[in-house]
Amino acid sequence: MKQAGEIAFLKVVELGSIRAAARALGQDPSGISRRITHLEQRLGTKLVDRSGNTTTATAQGQLYFERLSSIIDQLEALEAEVSGEDLVPSGLLRVTSAIDFGQEFVADWLLDYRDKYPDVEYDLVLASGFVDLTQTGIDVALRVGNLPDSSLIARKLADVPRVLVASPNYLKRKGTPQHPDDLVHHDHVFFASANRQNPLELTEPGGRVLRVKRSGGIAINSVRSAVKAVTEGVGIHTGPLWAFAHHIARGELVPVLPDYTQKQLPLYAVRHPSKVVPARISRFIELIAEKVRTVDGLNPASASN
Repeated sequence: MKQAGEIAFLKVVELGSIRAAARALGQDPSGISRRITHLEQRLGTKLVDRSGNTTTATAQGQLYFERLSSIIDQLEALEAEVSGEDLVPSGLLRVTSAIDFGQEFVADWLLDYRDKYPDVEYDLVLASGFVDLTQTGIDVALRVGNLPDSSLIARKLADVPRVLVASPNYLKRKGTPQHPDDLVHHDHVFFASANRQNPLELTEPGGRVLRVKRSGGIAINSVRSAVKAVTEGVGIHTGPLWAFAHHIARGELVPVLPDYTQKQLPLYAVRHPSKVVPARISRFIELIAEKVRTVDGLNPASASN
């Protein structure tokens, strides 16, 4: 049932172009095009319209896509049940995460996971932005922030608090801010240069939101490097609490304006929708849901999320 022509057709309609389908399947675009042509000749009907860089299903193609997708789902469910793949993790697991969070936590979590399930191999892709699951074959993405509407399945793992921090030496040299307005007179370590222009939102104890402008300082688009700069007294930084929690506990850094809070960002595990979720995916998501509970600086989601 799962022939190369059918698989190529499904991926082309799903992604909207032959080139994107070729990237996702790791094949040559000309080969994908030939397989769809052969499939159309065998069925005696036109399945797709090709225009420039986009490919769309015809009316008959859309019908075939919907019916074929349903059949493939049922077949994969049957194969997983018979082979035991829905029970015992095995095969290749592809995971993506933000670079800093991945280096700090996810790489170690995957090592622990493979110790527990040695029949699983994995690819870890660390990236500065969101990686497209559909076009890259990623199984699980760990994403921080609000998610766009999509067909992907997201499980909330935790909330990520943010904190303003500085070194004791910096505060001794420059003074400790007593009010958000004082931040304009301080040096800062920005995660991105654009943050020099973007106001910092702080919520005061009464609930009123203040928008504070900052200007002077340096920009480093690496959490680890930013932490190093802050601990060496370069300036004040705002970032995820998990990156600073142990430095604060050791007295190397001090929270600045602790009575003023920042909006927490959600942390999700995102995967493709599927009637049967392979054990290598479901068990990994369960593992990281437990792992985040051990991380200082994360607020784990309730078990119902």
